[in-house]
Amino acid sequence: MEIILKNLQKKIPIPKTKILNAAKTAIHKLRKKSRDRHYFFFKKAVPVPAFSLSIVFVGTKRMGAINKNFLNHDYVTDVLTFDLGEGSAEIIICPQVADMNAKEFQSTTEKELILYVIHGILHLAGYDDHHPKDIQKMRQMEKRLL
Repeated sequence: MEIILKNLQKKIPIPKTKILNAAKTAIHKLRKKSRDRHYFFFKKAVPVPAFSLSIVFVGTKRMGAINKNFLNHDYVTDVLTFDLGEGSAEIIICPQVADMNAKEFQSTTEKELILYVIHGILHLAGYDDHHPKDIQKMRQMEKRLL
């Protein structure tokens, strides 16, 4: 299992060690929960040693462009997750949105960033957040993994 962090923005400091630890812990807990602990479930079962996850931090302009290009949403969002196939995935996070949301929800930017990493990993594990029941399941699992 390989987790790579890339910071392509300069406005918000990234707590790299805490992000890596949160990602590894979430994946470990999800593996323990799954029927076969040797696999991390993307849309298809992928052996854990063979999967690669990139977590990329970008600015608002780049996040808006990615959201527009890939999802046809014309706004900046907090986190996007892409299953690239063959055991590779990418989670893209906008720290400036995390910073704004931290102020709104009386949290910290660091906690928001970690939440977005876990949220992205849950998407890769098959969780969805488009319907109220799915949102509730995802929020419960986020709390459990935090």
